[in-house]
Amino acid sequence: MAIVSAKGGVTDKLIQVVKASLDNMEQAEELLSVVAAEQIEVVREISNPEAAALVEAAINADAADILNVVRANGLMKLIPPSTMELVTGYGEVWSAMTMHAYLVTKGVPTAWLDARQVLLVEQSGGAGLGDKGSSNVVGVDPLWRETSERVRGWWADPVREHLLQTDCSDKAPIVVVTGFVASTVGGTPTTLKRSGSDYSATIFARLMGASKITMWKNVNGVYTADPRRVPEAFPIESLKYDEAIELAYFGAQVLHPSAMMPCIENRIPIYVRNVFNPSHPGTVIQGRACTLEASQQAWLEEASAAKKQVRKAACPVKLGDGESPIRGITSVDNVALVNIEGTGTSSVPDMASRLFGTLERAGVQVVMLTQASADSSICLAVGEPDAETALTVLEVAFEKELAKGLVAGITIEHGHAVVAIVGEGMAFRPGTGATFTKAMANAGINIRSIAQGSSERQISIIVEQEDCTKALRAAHAALALSNMQLSVAVIGCSGMVGAELLKQMLESKRIIGDSSAKRKVLDDLRLDYKVTALVRSSGMRLSYDGIDVTSNGEAQGEIISNDLEVLAKFLSDDYNGNRVVIDCSASQEVASFYPRLLSLGINVITANKKAGAGPMELYDDCVRQTGASAQWYYETTGPGSGLPVLSTLKDMMQSGDRVSKVQGVFSGTISYITNALADGVPLSEALQQAAALGLCEPDPRDDLAGLDVRRKVVVLARELGLRLELADVPCDSLIPEGLIDWAPDNSEGTISVAAQLAEALRPYDAEVSERFAVARAEGLELVHLGTVDVSSGEASVHLTQLPKDDPLARCVANENVVAITSQRYSPRPMLLQGPGAGAEITASGLFADLLHLSRTLVEWTIPKIE
Repeated sequence: MAIVSAKGGVTDKLIQVVKASLDNMEQAEELLSVVAAEQIEVVREISNPEAAALVEAAINADAADILNVVRANGLMKLIPPSTMELVTGYGEVWSAMTMHAYLVTKGVPTAWLDARQVLLVEQSGGAGLGDKGSSNVVGVDPLWRETSERVRGWWADPVREHLLQTDCSDKAPIVVVTGFVASTVGGTPTTLKRSGSDYSATIFARLMGASKITMWKNVNGVYTADPRRVPEAFPIESLKYDEAIELAYFGAQVLHPSAMMPCIENRIPIYVRNVFNPSHPGTVIQGRACTLEASQQAWLEEASAAKKQVRKAACPVKLGDGESPIRGITSVDNVALVNIEGTGTSSVPDMASRLFGTLERAGVQVVMLTQASADSSICLAVGEPDAETALTVLEVAFEKELAKGLVAGITIEHGHAVVAIVGEGMAFRPGTGATFTKAMANAGINIRSIAQGSSERQISIIVEQEDCTKALRAAHAALALSNMQLSVAVIGCSGMVGAELLKQMLESKRIIGDSSAKRKVLDDLRLDYKVTALVRSSGMRLSYDGIDVTSNGEAQGEIISNDLEVLAKFLSDDYNGNRVVIDCSASQEVASFYPRLLSLGINVITANKKAGAGPMELYDDCVRQTGASAQWYYETTGPGSGLPVLSTLKDMMQSGDRVSKVQGVFSGTISYITNALADGVPLSEALQQAAALGLCEPDPRDDLAGLDVRRKVVVLARELGLRLELADVPCDSLIPEGLIDWAPDNSEGTISVAAQLAEALRPYDAEVSERFAVARAEGLELVHLGTVDVSSGEASVHLTQLPKDDPLARCVANENVVAITSQRYSPRPMLLQGPGAGAEITASGLFADLLHLSRTLVEWTIPKIE
């Protein structure tokens, strides 16, 4: 049996025909002619001439009947609901005839049934069709006994009885039934209201004792959210009837709540599949959710088996590894809030019954309700079209209470939406509601009202209409319906570190996408990320949909001028509360902007030491904003490049250890150059080698002058509690005094700053080499050593002579080495050693911070499944 709905758009066009007949009969006739012609064209295209001619004649006859009916509208200047229901039902009748003609053409044994002949319902009382896709339209109940008798009579007709005798081994017979339409007991044509074709299908499934029902739609089943608003949404494999009803009530338009009722009693599974993608399994809806009584019984049995007292309810629904307790997220748009307030409302007799009785008599349906204690405040959500009606009838109903001041006021607030999360798995499982509301807070969305059903299968909130899509996407990401997603902005992406970071992020995407064992570490984080902003010196590109970093974003989107405030607004407006800026630049302006970013709820990861080692006021502001906004500020790549120096110090101190001193070679560039000098390589040549290997900045003066190490030492000192400024740290430079004021010649064109500086250093090569040769002759090594002495409260950076067997003197190539002396690590310090220079090392440190941030956010935002 195939239940068909009208061809796409036909029902709406027939509504236009009826409405046009009030004032312009010619327009109504023209519209109807177009609708009928379009249907006839379809019949001719898919059917043989004989079958098509029969349908065409029937459609033309129906069109004539429609015109006769709607002409009366213009005379009466009104549209009776029965007229609207009669006319709009013809779309399904024409579809059924068209399908029947097609099957006849294909030689399939078939018959078509006009449901108005058999499907009987109570008199609807002129309730009308309701809004398209609305779940708030109350459906009509079929008269089951009378309808069943008529269906049996239809089958008993000799014209159709032969279908029951058909040999199904070749082609099974198909009965085509009109959806949507029905008749009253008195014989008046009516409908099952909007979305009624699904309801027709489930009614006939119950009448015929079907083993299953398949709803053929244009999507791959019921989605976790509306994919038009949440691109990350995906089809749900299975739902309980109760979950599907909750989703439908709160706006999911794949199925209407009424459509599921006939299947529940007979336990008929409903399959929702895609007619354009029949290979996709779609969604199956079957089974009932656990009742509270059944859940309680399960706890008692479990406790009895364990021989212990029940102290705490636990969710009876067992979830798979990584499975979300939420099945879907949906919304009801265009909602108004009706607020009834007053400290005296608790003394108003029968407040609730009068309130709801008044609205029911006015035909106003309440979508959601919240109430403060003692009736002092009641908030109702109603559809926008009903808002003024609700206000008017309530002001009349409580006129005396308003006059006496028992009710302070009844007000309306327009422009809202309901967002609901639905899932049986959230029952008695702590944390889901907190995660939902935290996602709204992270996305900057204000919750006007919140409610939860007693079954704990749904939590609904009211937000501003303009925030609805943002709320849906934020909730979808936070509640682990898909991998947690980070929105990433990279500043300084055209530099060596920024370009290398994008390369590593791209490689990680490939790892996440393959099926190898390498995928597991990243996949276990349940992490996905997209680069939404790329900022370089020439301008910035912004896109909420993500930027392809394959070519560093060069070919994508419009470049706009760099403006940190514009960037901040773009990031704060992102639906995704998990936002992070990664600063690969050396810009003081960007570093000074960190507190602003943190205050907007944007996480910061940086290799730029000009905040951590900048003015104390800036450093304090970053720390203060990190704590106030509950965001994260990472500068772990600063002091040790790829070495986990800061994180190790934090772990030691948080575990109760007391750090007394930190010493180390903190510059991979200087480490390489001093090792080369010790081997007899001149300073100028050593610098050129380091530059060729990509171990120093395009302008290496900060490296050679020790300023970079000086900043790292200040960052470490502040982490250890010392309030030092950059000027408080004395520093030895590898640049001879004669070149302290040296500056590159910009007119040299393509000659790099490093090459120019190397040439300027050449006259000083012998002097510098002599110093290193003398040290080595004495069995010593000259080491550019940074020191933070906590006990004295001082820090320094000096070119220091150390014995060759000292761990700090045993660096090779471009290595960094750090010695941490503490209460637990004394007299032998903890040593951290490894490569300390190069874009690849620094970028990997930044990427590690990104993964650490994501791990932290997953723990904070995704409810733990037990």
